[in-house]
Amino acid sequence: MSEQGLTVPSVPVRADELDHAAHRLRDRATAVAPTADEVVVGWSDLGATYDAPEAAELTEKMSGLSAGGRQTSEAFARVGAVLGELADALAVLEWRRSLLVEEAAAIPTETTGPASGSADVESAIARLRLDVAAVIDDACRDLAGIGEPPPLPIAAGGVVSSPIGPRITWQMRTEALAAETLLTPLVEIARGGAGRMSQILADHPDWIERFRRRPLASGAVKVWWDALTPGRQTALINGAPELIGALGGVPVLARVAANRVVAQDRLPTVEREIERLESLFDEGAAATLQAERRSALERLRTERDYLGLVVAGDVQLVLYQPEQKRIAEMIGTPGPETKRVLTFVPGTFTSLDSFYGGGAQQLPEWLTKQDSGMLAFVWKGVEFPGDDNSAGPVDQALGIGEANDQQRALPAGESLTRFVSEMRSDTAIAGAQQIAGGYSWGLVPVTASELAGTHYDVVNSFAGAWVPERWTADPTTEYFHWSYTDFLSMAQDLGWVGGGRNPDVMPGFQSRIYDRPGDYDAPFGGELAPFIAPDNPSVRMSLDPFASHQLIASDGPENRLALDDIRDAILKGEK
Repeated sequence: MSEQGLTVPSVPVRADELDHAAHRLRDRATAVAPTADEVVVGWSDLGATYDAPEAAELTEKMSGLSAGGRQTSEAFARVGAVLGELADALAVLEWRRSLLVEEAAAIPTETTGPASGSADVESAIARLRLDVAAVIDDACRDLAGIGEPPPLPIAAGGVVSSPIGPRITWQMRTEALAAETLLTPLVEIARGGAGRMSQILADHPDWIERFRRRPLASGAVKVWWDALTPGRQTALINGAPELIGALGGVPVLARVAANRVVAQDRLPTVEREIERLESLFDEGAAATLQAERRSALERLRTERDYLGLVVAGDVQLVLYQPEQKRIAEMIGTPGPETKRVLTFVPGTFTSLDSFYGGGAQQLPEWLTKQDSGMLAFVWKGVEFPGDDNSAGPVDQALGIGEANDQQRALPAGESLTRFVSEMRSDTAIAGAQQIAGGYSWGLVPVTASELAGTHYDVVNSFAGAWVPERWTADPTTEYFHWSYTDFLSMAQDLGWVGGGRNPDVMPGFQSRIYDRPGDYDAPFGGELAPFIAPDNPSVRMSLDPFASHQLIASDGPENRLALDDIRDAILKGEK
């Protein structure tokens, strides 16, 4: 196709049609093996109803259908997977092409030439043509590498057939190729500056969604980012801040800069909502409704103040996606002096408001002030138990129940592993001692991330809840458990938390439980304890169990003994 003298190549196959065909092929492939099994079962009792030599021979041959059916199903499923990957790649290429058509149309025919500004567009068109050919060639190679399923006589005769082949697709072949395919459009639209880039991405939210659905490997993104010119990097930070601020492999300080733009963009929305709520106080309303409005207004003002600190550079965010309830704050600045990196995960009921008000950051912020060589990340990369629930007893009970849900552990651990890997793509961070801290439910993602492959030199449980099934202490990691007697420890002693897999009893943890005035031992059964439990078991109780639970993660003077012990263990490697 020719646009104002420049020829923009077409994509030979429509991505949506190819994706639809791939889905149909995969769906039908899954039906082959069960259908073959049904046939075999249906003929299995032939010998009982038809007593003849050929009946046994036929039954033996029919049994081969199961193996043949499974191999046929597997082969076509892999074909469908390759075509699905190709459809994803072609969708990105179609989007790139539409942008180039617009750019080419904006260049007057009479002014094309080396000095006309069309050289960049011509270069982008050439890259597009090569990329279209490359992804199709790669898919063809992968399809050719899938062995054909054996013909049924071979399967029935017991002859060993050639293997179907490895699970390789064009995207899995090399991380760098995947990154290049998805990231090239960003570089191309960055040519027009941050304003144009921002508008294009706003018109194509589906493209940003592709990054969220299929995160790229941090190493490949880092290579791509480092190869960009400073001007292109700046255009990406300002024109695609929501993407760059959460893209693994982008240097942490560049992510901070991008999330500063995200915060700046969000401020007007928060300000308008504050003005709207303030105007409602002039209207008559029930006391309950007015109280709800005052509470919402206070939260918005706290958010506004926090975002103001982000814009000013006093707060550094390496992740900020408020619509997904995701945020991660960095305390300190990575550099040659970084000796220790703390990844801190707060606990149940942590919400965005917990960050806006500063409660989630108290302990890690205090620790960084004790050690100039420490960098800290405070992470909330998933929805936490009790996230945004109110302080009412019903919501509190629901949040505590969610915190005991075993199904939350592995997804949260995988998400934390991805985040830690992204941060460690920075060489200053990767070379430091790695320390993890989990407060309350926060210990669950920390230990689940170990199951997902993340290694820490030290893991700290701050009144930690439980560890997932299959978790065992890493012999090369040092584990500490710090807590007061609180509502969680009382529930743990009664066997109500995490199936009993609690840090104070798990092998590998060194525990230190601090007393508060009024703590006491309550025997099971009260006055009837000698008759009900003659061995005299008891539960350590607290007069203020909820305050005691919050205390271990605070920076207040009442927590000073524990804080000093925690600091000394981190800095000196001893309890």
